[in-house]
Amino acid sequence: MVINREIKTPLYEQLKLILQDKILLGEWGPGVLLPTEQQLCEQYSISRITVRNALDKLERNDLIERIQGRGSIVKKREVKKSNPEVRGYTKSMQLQGINPRSELLEKNLVVGNPNLVELFHLPPNIDHHFWHFRRLRYINDDPVVIMNHYVRKELGDLMLNYELRNASFYSLFEKILNQQLHDSEGLITAVQASPENARLLKVEVGAALVWYRGITHLEGNVTVEVNYSLFVGDKFQFEMRMYKPRKINIDQEQEVVAVAKQ
Repeated sequence: MVINREIKTPLYEQLKLILQDKILLGEWGPGVLLPTEQQLCEQYSISRITVRNALDKLERNDLIERIQGRGSIVKKREVKKSNPEVRGYTKSMQLQGINPRSELLEKNLVVGNPNLVELFHLPPNIDHHFWHFRRLRYINDDPVVIMNHYVRKELGDLMLNYELRNASFYSLFEKILNQQLHDSEGLITAVQASPENARLLKVEVGAALVWYRGITHLEGNVTVEVNYSLFVGDKFQFEMRMYKPRKINIDQEQEVVAVAKQ
């Protein structure tokens, strides 16, 4: 991603949105040290005051922590388990009478960063490979969601035997693994569109988006997928439903469902 000097969005705001994407879309996980102010100045050809303004906004948004003598560090975000019924985007849309279509933007094999390795509960300090599938999803002809899916290499290799563009990944996981998905963890927050994501979603830079991180498991807390999604803010609302668990427990289970605005 680059700074675009031909648009009206201030340079510090563009930098903030670029760094925000790196944090919220999984490139920089909790505890990662951001590049220094000088490195950011050189990388994006901007002034130090521009960099500081961008970092100030990230800190106010609770995405980073600035520590004297160390620099800026990505903060850890707490997640609660949810979803007694694991329902993916495709099923949620179909239940509303919508048949979504998708465009497969990229598929590539990557070495997992420490954050991704931790989310999959894998041993650290070893190279673990993951397939990254990036899809742009539409309702009618409107692009409404960017999804970044990460799965273990072994599962991704098998997924390549199927048509992935419009597939329900949740259904595909269950078909390939011959197991039902057990639960998922979800984290939702409001963000603004970076120049790159604004271009894909056909919205203004800085437009309201809903960021969602989902972690889907098999029984036994075995991670199947980590998914980072960006929803167009005025196209969706999110419903939360509360359920009493079958076993006696002081906690309640929750289901968060994306609902397209009609």
